[in-house]
Amino acid sequence: MTTSTQVPWREQFVRGWGMAVGGPARVFTPTTAEQIADAFAEVQSKKGHIALRGSGCSYGDAALLRDGHVLDLSRMNKILAFDPTTGVARVEPGVTVRDLWRHSIRFGFWPKVVSGTAAVSMGGAAAMNIHGKNNFAVGSFGECVRAFTLLTPGGQLLRCTREQNADVFFAAISGFGMLGCFTELEIETKRVHSGRLRVWGIPARDLAHNLQILEDLKAEADYLVSWIDMHGKGVALGRGLMHRAEQFGPGEDPDGLRWCEPSLQDVPPRLFGVVPKGWLWPGMWTAVKLGQVPTINWAKYQAGFREAKKSPYLQSHGAFHFLLDYVPRWQWMTKPGGLIQFQPFVPKAHGERVLSTLIERCQQAGMVPYLGVLKRHRPDPFLMTHAVDGYSMAMDFCVSKNAARRQALWRLCQQLADIVLEAGGRFYYAKDAVLQASSFARIHGEPTVRTFAALKQRLDPERLLQTDLSVRMGV
Repeated sequence: MTTSTQVPWREQFVRGWGMAVGGPARVFTPTTAEQIADAFAEVQSKKGHIALRGSGCSYGDAALLRDGHVLDLSRMNKILAFDPTTGVARVEPGVTVRDLWRHSIRFGFWPKVVSGTAAVSMGGAAAMNIHGKNNFAVGSFGECVRAFTLLTPGGQLLRCTREQNADVFFAAISGFGMLGCFTELEIETKRVHSGRLRVWGIPARDLAHNLQILEDLKAEADYLVSWIDMHGKGVALGRGLMHRAEQFGPGEDPDGLRWCEPSLQDVPPRLFGVVPKGWLWPGMWTAVKLGQVPTINWAKYQAGFREAKKSPYLQSHGAFHFLLDYVPRWQWMTKPGGLIQFQPFVPKAHGERVLSTLIERCQQAGMVPYLGVLKRHRPDPFLMTHAVDGYSMAMDFCVSKNAARRQALWRLCQQLADIVLEAGGRFYYAKDAVLQASSFARIHGEPTVRTFAALKQRLDPERLLQTDLSVRMGV
């Protein structure tokens, strides 16, 4: 593929989803692989750099390149084929989780791995190797990718599977967009026999109890995720509300078949059927600014006991999975500074000690995350994986516009990262905004870093593909 026309770049200020980081860039929205190749060739001829961007759901700077070029792949959003007997989809990289499930659910299939929002793109999901509430059971997103076509910066199209170009297959998945651009992906979905799930709410009195529930149920539950009250102290440190969900077997929920209608899976747009949810974020903003998060968390924890009494109850797949879509633009409640998320992955042997220390350090510093989410994980076979046999704890922080407070938050997160890394932990680049270059080899190990660097040199010798994250991490 060669450049045929000048690429129509447009000047745009591009932000991470959390709105705390961003900068000006020249953006192009291609609709074909040929247009991507043209953009690659043009920028490479000028010794410039390009960042790849899907739906823009990365919290930090994984899809940003300040003063550089950004390819916005959101218009490459066609479902090219879907096999209603196997549930295998062939898609362009801009197809979102929502696009996929709305198509597949009609045939009784649901994506094997979904994120907390349905807005994530397939290309972004593969590049970041996203995980869901069932990571302990089915692994990461990459494990449901059968094949993909990768366009390298040199214009070569590589078909990659576990057998063909296998080294690229296992590195581009989890490779955070550093080796090439996905132009097509083959994705496996799973058969479901109802549009609903059985759901249990299980209050957890502290962090140890939360972790014990994960261990007790991981062999039998389909999904497990716990909300954590990050303000709980003393005997209540790490208390929260676990949610367990299970799928129905064939014939167990005849009524549930009608819930395979896509419109019944969408998160309801109104609260109590009356109040548009788009009106809710200002109230959330007020609660944050007035320091009401501890009170709200206490009330949520108490409500968990009432939820436990009515469990199990029925919930659609969409309502269970896509909590981040319940309130449109909910991240606006963190304006004007935005938010960052710190999500460590900690080996099981060190889980309770490390995670409790992280919570305590935040409380001592007076910078307590307004949201905490706990999950169980298992390792996966991808080169730059974040997965461990252990736990992750996502911690959402409001970012101050005050420069000193902002710098203090970054320093705190870097100190927390040292605690995690000393325990053999890892991090998830779709969420990161704070790690330093010294962390990269500590996370992955020198042999893995050398392997990745060799692939980068082979596929992108001019180092065309860069992001603010890759620059910050020294990749």
